[in-house]
Formats: sequence, structure tokens, C-alpha cells
Amino acid sequence: MVTLNATLRTLGLALLLLAPTAWGDNRGGGSGSGSGGSSGLSRPMTLPSTPTSGWPGGRTTPSNPGSNNSGKDGARTDDAAKDGAGPGRNGREDGSTRDGSGRREGDDRNGGPLPRPGADMPEARWQRGDQLVRSNPLAYERDPIGAPVLRAEITMLLPADAELPAALARRGFIAVRESAVLGRRLIVLRTPADLTLARAVALGRRLVPEAEIDFNHVLLGSGRTEPARRAPPPPAPAASAPPPEPVHVGLIDEALVPGGELTLPGEVRPVGARCLSRAVPEGHGQAVALVLARGLQQAGRRPVLHAADLGCGQGAVDAIATALQALDAERVPVVNVSAVGPYNRVMAAVVAAFLARGHLLVAAVGNDGPAAPPLYPAAYPGVIAVTAVDRQGRVLVEAGRGEHVAFAAPGIVELPGPDGTTRTWRGTSLAAPVVAAALALRLRQPDPAAAQAAVAQLARNALDAGEPGRDRIYGHGIVGLPATALAAVH
Repeated sequence: MVTLNATLRTLGLALLLLAPTAWGDNRGGGSGSGSGGSSGLSRPMTLPSTPTSGWPGGRTTPSNPGSNNSGKDGARTDDAAKDGAGPGRNGREDGSTRDGSGRREGDDRNGGPLPRPGADMPEARWQRGDQLVRSNPLAYERDPIGAPVLRAEITMLLPADAELPAALARRGFIAVRESAVLGRRLIVLRTPADLTLARAVALGRRLVPEAEIDFNHVLLGSGRTEPARRAPPPPAPAASAPPPEPVHVGLIDEALVPGGELTLPGEVRPVGARCLSRAVPEGHGQAVALVLARGLQQAGRRPVLHAADLGCGQGAVDAIATALQALDAERVPVVNVSAVGPYNRVMAAVVAAFLARGHLLVAAVGNDGPAAPPLYPAAYPGVIAVTAVDRQGRVLVEAGRGEHVAFAAPGIVELPGPDGTTRTWRGTSLAAPVVAAALALRLRQPDPAAAQAAVAQLARNALDAGEPGRDRIYGHGIVGLPATALAAVH
């Protein structure tokens, strides 16, 4: 018995000495493989990692994408990091990989689109942008903030007499399109296969610092239609006999289809490229054109719409730039653009040159909601930015706001559809042409002084809503709405 007890005590002491080591292995965190042991008695704790993929340079997703920072600042957040950065993560100066595997970094976005400003709004512009990229990934991709762009293309604006820098060709950039735009050379470059698009923009800016270089952003319409309902269309307002002289106004939008479901009063003159695409327009351009033409017709004038088909250039920056060049050549004083996108250096320079020649550019502020950053071209300096209200003068819940808002106008309209139906369109896209028509009645030819006078006169005649004077919700006031409709709610 004594021998047995001594043996048991010895065995117990050995187990006691071995126990801490066994428990320490099972709890992980020590040396060795770090697997946390295999006994199942305990599991290693895994701390959540900070998501960094999906944004160039490993930066985290902005914590508040719906803040009041402007779209310009948001677009240039990436610019600042790229322009001042040294070698990329892989050690090469331009951030590319040796085998080209970094070419499309950032497309996956962690397996799905990130939340975007206005994603919860009825129009869901960001969702349409994601759908555009996913439906045709060979033609489109996303920029660092998630906006749709033409794949593997960047735009560059040079002086008219400047040659294409040889440094770009040596690095693998290829000029694929070129046009003269308002006294400058607009060149679209195919980017090298070993560069991400963001790195290509950054490298191009370093190689040619005197040029304006940016992505070839794709602008999206800022209006939507609700389901058609069986009802006779509302009768057209009576108009007085039009005088002999027409009123000319420009329209950059989706294609206008001859003999389509909307009958446009007046005359339509196509400008710029003729689109050969088989895609059927969704009716956005037709709706905007009808609102624009009716505004002139109700004033007793004969509308002449100089219409540029945005679909010919896939809605990208270079297509809008060439359309503005064509409208300048035809001396069209007022141009309406009911499409929106992020800040773009090339587009900013083209718009500034267009306005300097005495034109007025009227643009919808977009439907990303009141907390979203400003959208462009509406937020470029000098552009007449228009928001939307309902029939009682209340701003639409999805309409953008900001210091750049110049006017408000009705943004819910009923337009005739096929087979005797009526379709309700809503959004800032439908408000912008109301203001464009009002300005076209006041500006008959491009002239810088006359253009400013026309805007000032319209501001004096607008219905003041919200805070007295100009404010960030209604701008100078509401255009195209009777004062009696406004009095009940303001």
C-alpha cells in the first residue's frame, strides 16, 4: 500500500507540473504555429481587422460619405495622395506590378458596391452606376470614389498649339481620340496595361504637369419615371401664335427619337456626332426636351432645340466637351444638361471656357439627397444649378442642396406615354429645363454681360421661398410656379 500511494503521489505531481504547459498551448498566443491548439478546450481570439481593400493605396473607406464635403474635394482626396506619393506598395514608381496584375485594382470593391451618397434615395444613381459597370465590364470601370468611367481611358486638355508629349508614348499611353474644344486640344488616352486607372492619372499628371488630366467620367441622368397609368394626358396649355423669330436653346441629353412616344413642339436640330448605337433610349432625353420646348411654347415662342446625343460618347466627359464645342460653334446662348457626375478637372476647364464666351449652362443638381456632396457640372463656378420642388413648392426629398443652388423649379411632371397612358416623371432633371427655357427667353445670343443680366432678372422675378434672399435649398427662388401655389405652404 505504501508503494502504491508513493506511486500515485509521484504521478499526480507530474500531471500538476505538466498542466500549465498544456493549457498555455491550448489558449494560443504563445510561440510556435499560433494555431491556438487542437484540444478544443479554448479558442484563440481573432480581432476584427480594419477594412482597407477596395480603395487605392490601401486607404480606408470614408467614414461619412454623405457629408457636406463637395464632390470636388472628394475627387481630389485621391489626387493629393497620388500626386505627392513616392513609390507604390510594390516598390515601383508608378505603383504598377511587374506582371500587370495591378491593372484593375479596386474594381472588386470587396465583392460588392460600397454604400454611396444617395444610395437610399428613390432614384439610386449609385445603383445605376454599379449596374452600368457590372453589365458591361469591358467598357466601364469605377474611379477611386466609385463613380463610373470608361475603362482604361483618361482625358487630357492641352493648349491648341501644343504637341502630344513624347514622355506619354514612351510610358505606353496611346492617343485614341482627339478633338478641338473651345480653343484647346482634348485627347483621350488609352492607359498602359500595367497600371491601374488611378495610377495612370497620377503618372500622367507627373509627366505632363502643365496639362489638365483626369478620368473619362460617365455622367448619369438625374430623373426617373414612375409606372405608367391608364389616363388621358393632361391638355396642353393654350399658347398664343408664335412670333416669326425662334428661340434657340441647347440640350445635351439622351437621344431624341423621331416619331417617339413624345411629340415635341417646334424644331429639333441635331448637333455633334450622330449615334449609331442600337441601344433604345429610355425616354429621359425626350422628357427633358418636352419640358424645355413647352416652356418656350407657353411664352408664345417657337422652340428650336439644338440637341446633342450624349449616348454617342457613352455619356463620358469627352462627349460632353465636344457637344459644348458644337453648341458654341452654332452660337446657342443657353444649354441644358440634366446629367450629373463627380468633379473632373478636364470638364471644369471646358465648362469655364464655355461660360467665358458668354453662354449660360443650366444643370440639374442631382437626386442624391440633401446630405450628399455637390454634383457636377451643376457645382462648377458660374453654372446655373437647379433643384426641384413639387406642385406646392416643397423641395423634393431626393433633391440636392448646397451653396451652389441658383434656382428651384417644378420637378414632377406628367407626360403622355404610348397607348394613351400618362407617365409621371420626377427629379431635378425635369426642373432644369424650366429654368433653361426662362433664361433662353432673356438671352438671344452668347454675351458675357447679357448673360449675367439675364440671370439677375430671373432672380428678381423668382418666387422667394425658405429663408429671405438666396439660400442653399431654393437658391434665388422658384421659377415656373404660380405664387398662389406657393402661398399655402410657405
